[in-house]
Parts: sequence; structure tokens; C-alpha cells
Amino acid sequence: MSALLDRTEKTVVTTTKQESEQARQLTERLRSTANRKSVRFAVEDTSGESAQVPPELAALLRKVVEVIGRGGTVTIGTLPKELTTTTAAKMLGVSRPTLMQLVRNNELPSHKVGSHTRILAEDVQKYVEARAKVRRQGP
Repeated sequence: MSALLDRTEKTVVTTTKQESEQARQLTERLRSTANRKSVRFAVEDTSGESAQVPPELAALLRKVVEVIGRGGTVTIGTLPKELTTTTAAKMLGVSRPTLMQLVRNNELPSHKVGSHTRILAEDVQKYVEARAKVRRQGP
């Protein structure tokens, strides 16, 4: 059975060989159906009632299943809506001074809480995605 190691704001999920194999088989099945127009996920309870999983959440679940199918470990963490500059810098893989330069250059939106700069987690994620898009496009 899977092991759930709960830490302060993180949950680490490790799986058994059987669960990894099941995830691998599901991933193969999903890949073979990828050529169809759409693949939908549904959750069904023991009484037979089902609910459709929204496409965005289905994409996330698919990634989790793929990682487990490769024998990987999944870590689920939570972030507050507003981040400190230190946390935002860690997420971006840059130093805090570099992050503050991004803020000063209006490349990353921020606001003040008293004398402290705060950045929305959503804005950090948008910046990460925009940076990745620029990298993929090349020079």
C-alpha cells in the first residue's frame, strides 16, 4: 500500500511495485487513446454515482499517474496566496536580489504589506510559464 508521509506543508506519496505497475498500464492506455478527440476522467463512488473531472485537473492527474508509473515519488505541497520574496526567489531558482531586480523592473508584479514586499504565487507561476515559453522559442 502507498505510504503518505505528511510534513508541515508537504505530502510525499510513495507507491508499491503493484501500484507503479497499475499506473504504468494506465499511462499506456491513456497514450493509446490520445489520438481520439478527447479523453475524460470520471470519479465514481461505491454507489455508482460518478462526476466528471475537469480537463485541467485531469491533466494534473495524468502527470501524477505518469510519474508513479515510472516508479517516481510524488510530492504535493501547498503555498500561501502571497509569497515572501525569499520563497518566490526559491521558486524561480534565482537569488533574492535578482528577484527584487525583476520587481523593480516591473517584470514581476508585487505589492507591499507594511514595509515587506509580497508576490502572488499566481504571478510567480505566470512568470515561470512565460520564461519557459521564451526559452522554447529560442533567440
